Amino acid sequence: IRIYDFNRLVRDLNGLTKEAFLKRIEEHYAIYSHGTNAITPTKKHEFTMFLDGEYFGLQLKKDTYAFTDALSKLDPQILYVTILEPILGIRDLRLDNRIHYGFGKNNIEKMADPINRGEFAVGFGLKPIEIDEIKAIADAGLVMPPKSTYIEPKLRSGLAIYEI
Repeated sequence: IRIYDFNRLVRDLNGLTKEAFLKRIEEHYAIYSHGTNAITPTKKHEFTMFLDGEYFGLQLKKDTYAFTDALSKLDPQILYVTILEPILGIRDLRLDNRIHYGFGKNNIEKMADPINRGEFAVGFGLKPIEIDEIKAIADAGLVMPPKSTYIEPKLRSGLAIYEI
């Protein structure tokens, strides 16, 4: 079984200019430009962002974010709490038509195409969730954020067994 990431594409910058958007992100992240070279997050709390034809690495400034439970440690939740909701104004990850999810192999490179075509303004790449994180969420009785994992191969029975 392989767990892939679900990346996020957002249609607009919620009325912000590129410069204002980057300034707001700097409140919680160190930002590193990688130009046109696609990068993949290699560690927890690190994201790839594709904006205006350029790839950026975003590294969470841990002194600006509180880890309170298993959910608060998940990268999809961190992205939501620090960027998607407060900066981009996306409150409902399931129903807001401004957000779209990409998944599967080589998705970091694939997310650039619809942004370059003008269908979306920004994309975020996340490191895949690890099985231990899924277990910690389940053990704590919490619910994963929407589109946090993409698991292959799909089990025929639709059931996953977790030994207690």
